[in-house]
Amino acid sequence: MNPSADLAQSFGGKARKLWGAGDPAMLSRRLLGIISARQIDSDLALKSAKLLKELASLHELAFVGGWHSPLEEEAFHILLVQTATIVICVPKALNRIVLSADLERRVGQGQVLLLTHCSPKVKRISRDASTRRNEVVRGLATGLLVLSAPAGSATLTLAKSALRHGQPVFTVEHSMNRDLLGCGALPATFGNVRAALG
Repeated sequence: MNPSADLAQSFGGKARKLWGAGDPAMLSRRLLGIISARQIDSDLALKSAKLLKELASLHELAFVGGWHSPLEEEAFHILLVQTATIVICVPKALNRIVLSADLERRVGQGQVLLLTHCSPKVKRISRDASTRRNEVVRGLATGLLVLSAPAGSATLTLAKSALRHGQPVFTVEHSMNRDLLGCGALPATFGNVRAALG
Protein backbone atom coordinates (compact mmCIF):
# COMPACT_ATOMS: atom_id res chain seq x y z
CA MET A 1 0.00 0.00 0.00
CA ASN A 2 1.43 3.36 -1.02
CA PRO A 3 -0.12 6.23 1.00
CA SER A 4 -1.10 9.23 -1.11
CA ALA A 5 -0.26 12.82 -0.24
CA ASP A 6 -1.75 14.17 2.95
CA LEU A 7 -5.15 15.85 2.80
CA ALA A 8 -6.51 18.94 4.53
CA GLN A 9 -10.10 18.81 5.71
CA SER A 10 -12.14 21.26 7.75
CA PHE A 11 -14.00 20.07 10.83
CA GLY A 12 -16.19 22.65 12.55
CA GLY A 13 -14.10 25.45 11.08
CA LYS A 14 -10.81 23.88 12.18
CA ALA A 15 -8.41 22.44 9.62
CA ARG A 16 -7.27 18.89 10.27
CA LYS A 17 -4.52 17.08 8.42
CA LEU A 18 -5.35 13.61 7.16
CA TRP A 19 -3.25 10.95 5.46
CA GLY A 20 -4.87 8.74 2.85
CA ALA A 21 -4.37 5.78 0.54
CA GLY A 22 -6.67 5.48 -2.45
CA ASP A 23 -8.59 7.99 -4.55
CA PRO A 24 -9.26 11.20 -2.54
CA ALA A 25 -11.93 12.22 -5.07
CA MET A 26 -14.19 9.86 -3.14
CA LEU A 27 -14.45 12.57 -0.48
CA SER A 28 -16.35 14.81 -2.89
CA ARG A 29 -19.28 12.37 -2.88
CA ARG A 30 -22.15 12.39 -0.40
CA LEU A 31 -20.83 10.38 2.54
CA LEU A 32 -23.08 8.52 4.96
CA GLY A 33 -21.21 8.06 8.22
CA ILE A 34 -21.94 4.86 10.13
CA ILE A 35 -21.32 4.56 13.86
CA SER A 36 -22.50 2.17 16.54
CA ALA A 37 -21.94 1.51 20.21
CA ARG A 38 -20.76 -1.95 21.20
CA GLN A 39 -24.10 -2.81 22.86
CA ILE A 40 -26.48 -4.57 20.46
CA ASP A 41 -29.02 -7.36 20.32
CA SER A 42 -30.11 -9.74 17.57
CA ASP A 43 -33.23 -7.74 16.63
CA LEU A 44 -31.21 -4.54 16.18
CA ALA A 45 -28.59 -6.40 14.14
CA LEU A 46 -31.27 -7.81 11.80
CA LYS A 47 -32.92 -4.41 11.29
CA SER A 48 -29.53 -2.81 10.61
CA ALA A 49 -28.51 -5.48 8.09
CA LYS A 50 -31.77 -5.11 6.13
CA LEU A 51 -31.40 -1.33 6.01
CA LEU A 52 -27.76 -1.42 4.90
CA LYS A 53 -28.53 -3.78 2.02
CA GLU A 54 -31.16 -1.30 0.84
CA LEU A 55 -28.89 1.73 1.24
CA ALA A 56 -26.09 0.06 -0.73
CA SER A 57 -28.30 0.39 -3.82
CA LEU A 58 -27.89 4.19 -3.64
CA HIS A 59 -24.81 4.27 -5.84
CA GLU A 60 -24.42 8.03 -5.50
CA LEU A 61 -23.63 7.50 -1.81
CA ALA A 62 -20.34 6.40 -0.28
CA PHE A 63 -20.06 5.13 3.28
CA VAL A 64 -17.55 6.27 5.89
CA GLY A 65 -16.78 4.69 9.25
CA GLY A 66 -14.22 3.32 11.62
CA TRP A 67 -15.81 -0.13 11.23
CA HIS A 68 -14.63 -1.14 14.70
CA SER A 69 -17.58 -2.13 16.93
CA PRO A 70 -19.34 -5.47 16.24
CA LEU A 71 -22.26 -3.86 14.40
CA GLU A 72 -19.94 -1.57 12.43
CA GLU A 73 -17.90 -4.62 11.39
CA GLU A 74 -21.07 -6.37 10.25
CA ALA A 75 -22.10 -3.25 8.32
CA PHE A 76 -18.68 -3.13 6.66
CA HIS A 77 -18.94 -6.74 5.45
CA ILE A 78 -22.47 -6.17 4.12
CA LEU A 79 -21.31 -3.10 2.17
CA LEU A 80 -18.28 -4.97 0.79
CA VAL A 81 -20.51 -7.75 -0.51
CA GLN A 82 -22.76 -5.12 -2.11
CA THR A 83 -19.62 -3.52 -3.71
CA ALA A 84 -20.40 -0.16 -2.15
CA THR A 85 -17.85 2.66 -2.11
CA ILE A 86 -16.29 2.78 1.36
CA VAL A 87 -14.03 5.14 3.31
CA ILE A 88 -12.19 3.48 6.21
CA CYS A 89 -11.01 5.80 9.00
CA VAL A 90 -8.34 4.20 11.17
CA PRO A 91 -6.82 5.32 14.51
CA LYS A 92 -3.22 4.56 13.57
CA ALA A 93 -0.62 5.45 10.96
CA LEU A 94 -1.18 3.98 7.49
CA ASN A 95 2.29 2.43 7.46
CA ARG A 96 1.15 0.19 10.34
CA ILE A 97 -1.83 -1.26 8.47
CA VAL A 98 -1.80 -4.61 6.69
CA LEU A 99 -4.68 -5.05 4.25
CA SER A 100 -6.13 -8.23 2.81
CA ALA A 101 -5.50 -8.82 -0.89
CA ASP A 102 -9.17 -8.01 -1.59
CA LEU A 103 -9.00 -4.63 0.17
CA GLU A 104 -5.69 -3.82 -1.55
CA ARG A 105 -7.41 -4.47 -4.87
CA ARG A 106 -10.39 -2.31 -3.97
CA VAL A 107 -8.13 0.55 -2.87
CA GLY A 108 -6.35 0.31 -6.24
CA GLN A 109 -9.67 0.31 -8.12
CA GLY A 110 -11.00 3.37 -6.29
CA GLN A 111 -13.69 1.49 -4.36
CA VAL A 112 -12.05 1.89 -0.94
CA LEU A 113 -10.20 4.86 0.57
CA LEU A 114 -8.12 4.62 3.75
CA LEU A 115 -7.86 7.72 5.93
CA THR A 116 -6.18 8.51 9.22
CA HIS A 117 -5.52 11.56 11.37
CA CYS A 118 -2.37 9.84 12.75
CA SER A 119 0.95 10.88 11.26
CA PRO A 120 3.46 8.20 10.15
CA LYS A 121 5.35 8.86 13.41
CA VAL A 122 2.52 7.55 15.62
CA LYS A 123 3.52 4.11 16.94
CA ARG A 124 0.52 2.85 18.89
CA ILE A 125 -3.26 3.15 19.12
CA SER A 126 -4.59 5.22 22.01
CA ARG A 127 -8.11 5.72 23.34
CA ASP A 128 -7.83 9.37 22.33
CA ALA A 129 -6.91 8.35 18.77
CA SER A 130 -10.01 6.15 18.57
CA THR A 131 -12.21 9.01 19.82
CA ARG A 132 -10.71 11.40 17.27
CA ARG A 133 -11.22 8.78 14.55
CA ASN A 134 -14.97 8.87 15.27
CA GLU A 135 -14.88 12.67 15.16
CA VAL A 136 -13.26 12.45 11.72
CA VAL A 137 -16.08 10.15 10.59
CA ARG A 138 -18.65 12.71 11.79
CA GLY A 139 -16.71 15.58 10.23
CA LEU A 140 -16.51 13.93 6.81
CA ALA A 141 -20.09 12.66 6.73
CA THR A 142 -22.91 14.47 4.96
CA GLY A 143 -25.26 12.61 7.30
CA LEU A 144 -24.83 10.12 10.12
CA LEU A 145 -26.44 6.69 10.46
CA VAL A 146 -26.36 5.58 14.10
CA LEU A 147 -27.05 1.87 14.48
CA SER A 148 -26.83 1.65 18.27
CA ALA A 149 -26.68 4.56 20.75
CA PRO A 150 -27.78 3.44 24.22
CA ALA A 151 -28.03 5.93 27.08
CA GLY A 152 -24.63 6.96 28.43
CA SER A 153 -22.68 5.76 25.39
CA ALA A 154 -19.98 7.79 23.63
CA THR A 155 -21.90 7.09 20.41
CA LEU A 156 -24.96 8.90 21.77
CA THR A 157 -22.78 11.86 22.75
CA LEU A 158 -21.26 12.03 19.26
CA ALA A 159 -24.68 11.76 17.60
CA LYS A 160 -26.05 14.58 19.76
CA SER A 161 -23.08 16.71 18.73
CA ALA A 162 -23.91 16.04 15.07
CA LEU A 163 -27.51 17.13 15.68
CA ARG A 164 -26.34 20.34 17.36
CA HIS A 165 -24.24 21.10 14.26
CA GLY A 166 -27.29 20.69 12.02
CA GLN A 167 -26.11 17.40 10.52
CA PRO A 168 -28.82 14.93 9.47
CA VAL A 169 -28.80 12.00 11.91
CA PHE A 170 -30.70 8.77 11.33
CA THR A 171 -31.08 5.93 13.79
CA VAL A 172 -32.70 2.51 13.75
CA GLU A 173 -36.03 2.44 15.60
CA HIS A 174 -35.19 0.32 18.63
CA SER A 175 -35.34 0.67 22.41
CA MET A 176 -31.54 1.19 22.56
CA ASN A 177 -31.95 4.31 20.41
CA ARG A 178 -34.94 5.83 22.25
CA ASP A 179 -32.91 8.71 23.70
CA LEU A 180 -31.46 9.65 20.31
CA LEU A 181 -34.85 9.57 18.62
CA GLY A 182 -36.11 11.80 21.42
CA CYS A 183 -33.35 14.30 20.62
CA GLY A 184 -34.53 14.75 17.04
CA ALA A 185 -32.81 11.99 15.07
CA LEU A 186 -34.88 10.71 12.15
CA PRO A 187 -35.95 7.07 11.96
CA ALA A 188 -33.40 5.29 9.77
CA THR A 189 -35.42 4.24 6.75
CA PHE A 190 -34.39 3.96 3.12
CA GLY A 191 -36.84 6.74 2.24
CA ASN A 192 -35.59 9.14 4.91
CA VAL A 193 -31.92 8.66 4.00
CA ARG A 194 -32.59 8.94 0.26
CA ALA A 195 -34.67 12.10 0.74
CA ALA A 196 -31.98 13.78 2.85
CA LEU A 197 -28.84 12.59 1.08
CA GLY A 198 -29.72 10.90 -2.19
